[in-house]
This record gives sequence, structure tokens and C-alpha cells, in this order.
Amino acid sequence: MENVSLEEAMRRANQTGKTHENKLTQLERQIDDILKSVTEYREESAKSSKAELLSMTEKIETMQALNTAYFEETTSKVNSSMKYIIEKLDLMSKPVIILPNEQKNQIIEKEELDARTQTIPTTDNIQRHTFSTNPNTGTAQWEHTLRPNPSLGTSQWGHPFGTAPTYIASEVQHTTAIPSVFPLNGVKHSIIVPPASAAPAFHGKNSESPTQFLIRVQEYAESVHAWDRLTLLNGISQFLRDSALEWYCQLRMSHRRPQTWTEFTDLFLAQFNSPVRKARQEIEWHQCKQKENETINEFLVRLRALWREQKPHETETQLVKHLFCRMRNDLLNMMGISRNTSLDEIITEVQQIEEVLYRRAKGERLSKQIREGETLPKKNHNENNSRQTSTRWNNQSSNYQVNELTPNQYIHNQNQTTTTPNWPPSINSYECYHCGKYGHIARNYPTKYGNYQQQRNTSWSKNDQGALDERTRHAPI
Repeated sequence: MENVSLEEAMRRANQTGKTHENKLTQLERQIDDILKSVTEYREESAKSSKAELLSMTEKIETMQALNTAYFEETTSKVNSSMKYIIEKLDLMSKPVIILPNEQKNQIIEKEELDARTQTIPTTDNIQRHTFSTNPNTGTAQWEHTLRPNPSLGTSQWGHPFGTAPTYIASEVQHTTAIPSVFPLNGVKHSIIVPPASAAPAFHGKNSESPTQFLIRVQEYAESVHAWDRLTLLNGISQFLRDSALEWYCQLRMSHRRPQTWTEFTDLFLAQFNSPVRKARQEIEWHQCKQKENETINEFLVRLRALWREQKPHETETQLVKHLFCRMRNDLLNMMGISRNTSLDEIITEVQQIEEVLYRRAKGERLSKQIREGETLPKKNHNENNSRQTSTRWNNQSSNYQVNELTPNQYIHNQNQTTTTPNWPPSINSYECYHCGKYGHIARNYPTKYGNYQQQRNTSWSKNDQGALDERTRHAPI
């Protein structure tokens, strides 16, 4: 601790006070500067925000004005297009008729011309009354042609009986160009005209399925007519026939027609899902088993149709259980998946098993044919050799002629120099790649024209009598 005098202490205290005063002054200046900058920034921010709000307001007003103008323009275009289409349709629907007075005046003018010329009117003197417009607009075109009858004679009127000449309406053309695409506001809209037989119909018979009819009529109304459910409910009578239509008419007359499509569906199923049909489907459900020659896809379609009718509230898990209970035993024994697997995985597994069973059965058939072919080859070979020798001796003595133009008559000819036995097709184990059958190969295909020539190893010329040289030469010793 330093010992100082009183004067020195006072001097140091004054110096320290001045230093603190200077620091406080500097701090006040800094605070004033900060406050000033904050105030200026706030003012600038307020001004910029106000300017941005004003600009956004102006942009919104401009966009609203543009939208209003565009909407009005579009509305006017749509109205004008609709008016144009209506006018053109009305014009196409009205027939073009030539008034009797105009026709009479035209005939009188033609008669005066014939009287001045005193000649028979030719086919070139044709009066045409044409009403035509631009065909691109889809309007009607009417051409009415009157021809004088050149077969009649001439007189004062160019007719031997003194009457006015007869005119034949030989050329009458009424062409209506109805465009299949109508332009609406610059956009072409196609009109789909479905065939009359495409619409589903329900007659109310026990053999018909009401559930399938409801599905078909909904898809037909949505895809062809673009109807919603309310429109379909109002026009459902177009798809009903016989007793079903009578039932619907009774609902209308008794003021009990359903107001929603769901109510109509419930009433329809309750009315036409008869007890007889329910009993028949229940019997089919209990007897539904997979057949031996039925694939898993075919069986699933049949099972699912009955399952929807008998168990409408069950899920796919219950369907999998029914499928396991009704499948063939050979498929169940080879399946290596659990019963909690999804339906798609089960179908994939069963399809692979069916392919394995098919290949196994095909291999067994082939092995059986090979074993049968190995039992009788020697016997057939000896029979063929003896038959060839006797045939050659008979041919030498008979000396008959062979027609070369009809070789199909000698498909089974045994007169060959080769010793290859002609085994029956059922014994041969080879498969023909031409027809896919067993018992022959493509080289010896029985229905081919060149089969007779392919069986011959050597070509032989004919003798003087027109027969093959092979048939007349001596048998080998």
C-alpha cells in the first residue's frame, strides 16, 4: 500500500473523475448514435413496407382486373361458340325445299327456251338448284337436278302429245357433313357415339347376376356418358328390361323411388337376389373344389365370384384360408410357404409348382414311349426285311407301272435298298419338330409331298414301259 500526501490523493481523484466523465460522454455519444440509427432504420423500414404494400395492392388489383376481363372474354367466346353450334345444328336439321313457284318459273323458262330453239333438250341442258355452304362448317349441301326426258318426241313444247316436256329428277344429292369434332373456344372436343348393343341390360331372371350388372352399368355410365351417380340413378330405367323394368315402374308410381345410388343398390339386390339363386350359389360354394385340369388362376376366378356372393364381409385373409381348403392335394403337398402369406405370393408359388408338375408329366410320357420302343425293334426289323424281299419278287413278276406324278400313294412303300426299319409312329420315340407329335421325324413327315422321294436313297430312271427300273430289276442274291 502506497502512502501519498493529501494533495496527491486529491489530484489523482480529480484525474480519475475526469477520466470517468470522458468515458461517460463517449458512451452517451455512442448511445445517441445507436438510437439515431435505430430510429432511421425504423423509419426506412416503415416507408419501404408501406411502398411494398402499395405495390402489392396495385398488382392484386391489376390481376383482378385482368381476371375479370379474361373471364368476360371467355364467357363471350363460349356463348358465341354455343350460339354458332346451335345455329349450325338447326340449319343441318332443317331440310332444304324448293318452293313450287320457283320450280314452276324454272320450268316455264326452260319451255320458252325449247320453243325458241325447236330442238330436243339434251342432257347438257340441266337446271340445277343448289343450296350449299362451306362444307368445313358442317352444314348441309343440297343439289337438285332436273333433266328433260330425251326419249320423247318434239312438238310445240318439244313433246309429241302437245304437253309440257317431262323432267326427271335424276340427280338428287343431299350431303350432310357432320364433323365428329366440334371446336369449342379453340379446343376440339370429341363426341363418342357408342353402339346400341354395348349397353348392359338386366331382365330380372334367376340366371342373371345383379352384382355384375351393377358393376357393368356403373362402368358403362362413367366411361361412355360421363354420368355421375345421381344421373345414373335418374336414367337407370334405360338398362332394365321385362320384370326388372316393371319393378322399377312400380317404385316410381308408388313414390318409393330411392333418392341415392346406395339406396337403389340395396333395394335392387334385395329384390333380384332371389332365394332360388342364393340356394344354388350356396350349393356351388360348398362343392367348389379345384379340378384336375384346372389351373390356379382359373380356379381363383371361380372361387372369388362365389366368395363375393356368399361371404361379402370377409377380407382377403379369409379368402386365403378358403383357397387352402379347396386346392388340389398335390399342390398343397409341394407348397413350401406358410398359410399367413399374401394371396399374390401363394399364386406365384402355385404357378411354379404347376410348371414343375407339367414338366414331370411330360418326362414320364417320354420315358414310357422310349421303353415301349425298345421292346419291339428286332421283331419289326425282321418283318420289314421279309416284306422287302417278297415285294421285290412280286414286282419282278407283275411288271406293273408306277405313276411318278402321284407319289403320295407310295408313302408306306417298303421297296427300298436301305435296311432301315419302318417302325409304327406309336413305337418311335422321336418327336417331330414340324407338328410336335411323337412317332416320326420331320424328314419322314407323312403328309409332305417330298416324303416318298426323301425315303429313296437312289434315284432310278424309268424303263421302256414307264415303270421304275427298281421295280423290274432282279432281286439281289
